[in-house]
Amino acid sequence: MKYLYPVAIELGDEKTAYGVCFPDLDGCFTAGDTYDEALINAPDAIDMYLEDLADNGKTPPIPTKIEAHINDPEYVGFLWSIIEIDVSPYMGGQ
Repeated sequence: MKYLYPVAIELGDEKTAYGVCFPDLDGCFTAGDTYDEALINAPDAIDMYLEDLADNGKTPPIPTKIEAHINDPEYVGFLWSIIEIDVSPYMGGQ
């Protein structure tokens, strides 16, 4: 089973990394020195987050559409993407 998680990317510059957060995955974040690196790091961050949930007997949260977050004042100025993740390994036998 695959989920499409929205990804919010805060712009970086030569002094600050690009920050990546996942509105549907509270406390899950990563970064990268470039936009591309930030996106490349995103699936690993999600996998680690979902693995931790599974280790604690929880299943992956169902993602919402980007439109549910895009106008949230918390994410003003962020760029958006979607990361596809196979959540089957984290479903706990469901």
